[in-house]
Amino acid sequence: MPEAAQIIIGIVSLAIVLILAMLGTGWWTKKICVAIMQELETNGALDEASAMEVPYDKVDYFKMGYRDYRPKALEMLILSDVVCRTEDGRYYLNKDKAAAMQKTQKLK
Repeated sequence: MPEAAQIIIGIVSLAIVLILAMLGTGWWTKKICVAIMQELETNGALDEASAMEVPYDKVDYFKMGYRDYRPKALEMLILSDVVCRTEDGRYYLNKDKAAAMQKTQKLK
């Protein structure tokens, strides 16, 4: 096989792996976002008075094992105003924004 063909196959393979990794990470983060929203809803954290603390609001750099996507998913939910943070560091679900997000994003 010519050397140029090997280089092209290698670059295409690398691009496919990169795209699959990005799609997998996005899918997993979406699942975690849904889980966070369900957790806040089942615990009744729907307004500032009933807000709750979550153990994964900060990244733990010394944790061994699989990567924890929950801090990044929580940050994404806060940026989209689906989850709100109180001044004392507790979190609650904005039910209206969550319903709109579930409708447009087709979340379960």
